Amino acid sequence: MRIFIHNVDTHLGKVLVDELRRNANGFNRVFGTIAKSADQAPKVVKRIVSRNDPKTSKKMIDTISSCRIVVIDLFSSTLEDLHFLIKALKVDPTSNPPKPTGELEKEVTVVLISSALVWANTRVDSEDGVIRETDYVQRTPKPGSKYEQWKEMENLVLNCFNREGSSVKALIVGGGVLYGEGENAFTPLFKDAWRGVQEHVILGNGKNRIPMVHVRDLARLVRQVGENGEIVAAETPYFLAIDQPPTEPEGAPSLPPTQAELVQGIVDEICDPYEVPLVQDGAWETPAGDDEEAVALRDLQEALTLDLVMAPSKHMLEAEFAPLSNPPGWFCRDGILRNIRKIAGEFCKERKLRAMRVLIGGPPASGKTTLAQNVSEHFKIPRLELEGSGEPEKMVETLSSRVCRYRGFVLDAGLSGFEEVNKLFRYDLEVPPKEGEEEAAAGEEAEDDEGRSGSSAQVTRAMHEDIIPSFVVITQAPRGLCLGRWLQSRGQGEEEEFKQRWQQYKRNNLSEMHSLADFFQEICKTSVFNIPIAGKDEEDLFESTRIYMEREGRPFNYLPTGEEVAEQILARIAEKEQKDADAKAAEQQGEDLAAVQLGESQRQERRLQIIQQHELEQQKLRELPLREYLMQYMIPSLTEGLIEVCKVLPENPADYLANVLEERAGQELTESEAQS
Repeated sequence: MRIFIHNVDTHLGKVLVDELRRNANGFNRVFGTIAKSADQAPKVVKRIVSRNDPKTSKKMIDTISSCRIVVIDLFSSTLEDLHFLIKALKVDPTSNPPKPTGELEKEVTVVLISSALVWANTRVDSEDGVIRETDYVQRTPKPGSKYEQWKEMENLVLNCFNREGSSVKALIVGGGVLYGEGENAFTPLFKDAWRGVQEHVILGNGKNRIPMVHVRDLARLVRQVGENGEIVAAETPYFLAIDQPPTEPEGAPSLPPTQAELVQGIVDEICDPYEVPLVQDGAWETPAGDDEEAVALRDLQEALTLDLVMAPSKHMLEAEFAPLSNPPGWFCRDGILRNIRKIAGEFCKERKLRAMRVLIGGPPASGKTTLAQNVSEHFKIPRLELEGSGEPEKMVETLSSRVCRYRGFVLDAGLSGFEEVNKLFRYDLEVPPKEGEEEAAAGEEAEDDEGRSGSSAQVTRAMHEDIIPSFVVITQAPRGLCLGRWLQSRGQGEEEEFKQRWQQYKRNNLSEMHSLADFFQEICKTSVFNIPIAGKDEEDLFESTRIYMEREGRPFNYLPTGEEVAEQILARIAEKEQKDADAKAAEQQGEDLAAVQLGESQRQERRLQIIQQHELEQQKLRELPLREYLMQYMIPSLTEGLIEVCKVLPENPADYLANVLEERAGQELTESEAQS
């Protein structure tokens, strides 16, 4: 059978493809359109069509008219999308009343998926106050909401088809607020709970009841009515997909959870429990804008303020409901709160949220604690310490807590060895006797050395699978390096404590007995990342650990993307290089300043020497008699000058003599400085 599904790449579209493609003999052929990206469409879709141009539009019309079942949902479709589909099935939706434009070669069933929010203001006069699908004529949306247009689109489909002689049968499946398979309307609630952000609120008094349905149960009802040839659309065109939570006393109408129960239930399952506060009417603001986050918050507010009690379609209550699904029947009949752990698991799986369970061990002063702190801060998971944690049962309880279950943990193993982690991650499990051994076991009693009887049941060691670390990191360093790091951080007087801790680590991990690494490699079959610390700083150790943890892909976990992490690393490297360059420049500047100061000091010292030398010479001159002074300092230079005058016979002998004496004085000064 050929099936057409509008927008197969959406949250609902993917589930519809998965549920509708199976048949008793194998698989149906599924065709469809996409809302955003063909990469997000299920690979089993045979052909993706569009109406981007006349040629592709013609191909899409041919595909729609060739299918036995055509499914379109109002969550991701526009009025234009609906008009195109109606025209493809040979009806003019713009005429009043709608007119056929041709005949189809075979019968087609159109299933329009809508929401219980179209019924938001519906009130019925039934004794129990429960709204049923037979009340569809009375459905009333909230005034001013987008669901007024949804109701008009529902009526348009019913008016265009289901007429006498039409080969198209139109059915409407109205679902409660959808949940499951990664969430849609409730995404903000699950997201904040997973992140541990305590920003949940209960709007109003929280007593309003919200009809809901798992997205798979909605898809199964679509298939159930779409393939049912006995349904007379003119009589019963509307079907409600609603959960049926168990009630007390038995036989009473099934009631959906209240808003307060829903919000508190999500919080209590995923994050550290806290009492969600009530926010009275008018105390909260409706987000404005058309961005994805604002639209999601508006949809959430509309869903949380819905107050209806609705009964599921009788087709969902049949014993043979969804027989070809896997598993057959209802997927989540008891509702979201009775299956909250399964729903939370679906959310984590679809949103690529992984519990990052990490254990870090190694010798003392090898950087374990700092590395654990860096891993905790980067992956936003709690950091715990195994040493000094008391009884293993207490730590098992901590590791099994809600936050650790969904987000993970980083456990600093300290100096622990095989025995410590064996007690923590394994427990005694009594093995039931095999078939044929029960009678023998019942007739036998074991006796201990003191003759006391006891049970003969066998006991084996089982694993706490939910808390076993997915990543094990062991820091490695020689004793000397660890001692140096220890003394550097704690002082010379603490060497004795280091010796004691090193001996403890040596007994647990470096002896002939099993080590911590042996437990994970041999018992848990988990790879161990041994990381030498020599020559590495804190950032190097963390980056090596992060790459090891992300070797199979980086988890989404509302963390920065791989590209953003790379940019942060480059920014840190650039910042470090800039600091090094600034430090080097400052050092060079200091050296230059010192050189300048040294040169200035030397020049100052030289000036003082010259002054001192001059003063000594002046002192000597003052001590000489006048005749001796003239004979020593004046007569030689004056005699040489007069001899020069006699030789040259210049026109101005006095001026010439003065120049000779001045030149002679300059030479003597130069010789004096050279000697100094």
